[in-house]
Amino acid sequence: MLAAIPALAGAAPPEGGEEPPAQLAFEPGSYDFGLQPLNDNPSQATLRLRNNGTAPAQVSSTEISGGNGAFWPGPSDCNGRTLNPNETCSVQIYFGPYDAVPFSAQLRASSEGGANFTADLSGEGGRPILSAATDPTNFGSAPVGSGGVTKTIDVTNKGNLPGSAFIAVISGGAVGSFHLLDENCTGVLLSPAATCNLQVSFEPLSTGAKTARLFLVADGDGGTQITLSGIGVEPEAGESEAASSTAVGAAPKPRQRHRARPRTQRRGLGRVGLAYKRLLH
Repeated sequence: MLAAIPALAGAAPPEGGEEPPAQLAFEPGSYDFGLQPLNDNPSQATLRLRNNGTAPAQVSSTEISGGNGAFWPGPSDCNGRTLNPNETCSVQIYFGPYDAVPFSAQLRASSEGGANFTADLSGEGGRPILSAATDPTNFGSAPVGSGGVTKTIDVTNKGNLPGSAFIAVISGGAVGSFHLLDENCTGVLLSPAATCNLQVSFEPLSTGAKTARLFLVADGDGGTQITLSGIGVEPEAGESEAASSTAVGAAPKPRQRHRARPRTQRRGLGRVGLAYKRLLH
């Protein structure tokens, strides 16, 4: 009598006729969207779900777990589909961060037998953050009609994405007492931790407290505003006497600094400042 030939492993279903458990796997097993700008068009990726088993497996559903709403599913041909061995379906995933922090989630597929198969998702929200080293910037006291006080304001990108401003203007409040003389911030892409600077003068037109705002305007996120403040005081006695002598026709002491200020002011304002003043008028 011939001996019985043993059955090959995997050729027959388990005892009781039950189907082998589903063996599904996402490709790739994890996906990192990297650094993405806030409030921009979302990034997208496509993950494939493969049946690595020896029997057909039905995909009950696919969903995203976690992520606080920064990830969401797009079109998919997986839900309710039966995958034959080595067959695949696909799921499209979107990532749209709303805060400049890391995000993580899981893409999960459930089989008909109740098993779950996952792929890790990650990404980080990015934005430039232009921040002044001194805000508010206090110029202290300056006599009316004098050459005033000039300060350099350093601005650093404290965010995690490069960013830039396309215009720098002084607006609001005592705009006539503050002047943007020079700057290298507009039109320059600042990398994270990089610094630019602006030179601003305070030349009060009258006595009393003065305030204004220096705006760095950018597309979307990344702009900033800096408060400027100073106090106009009465000129010193010598300057008052010179002004009185001028009124009665006496020759005052030369004040070349004051005479030269209009040309310096026009040169310092530059095309951006003059264009903004024309808009205001």
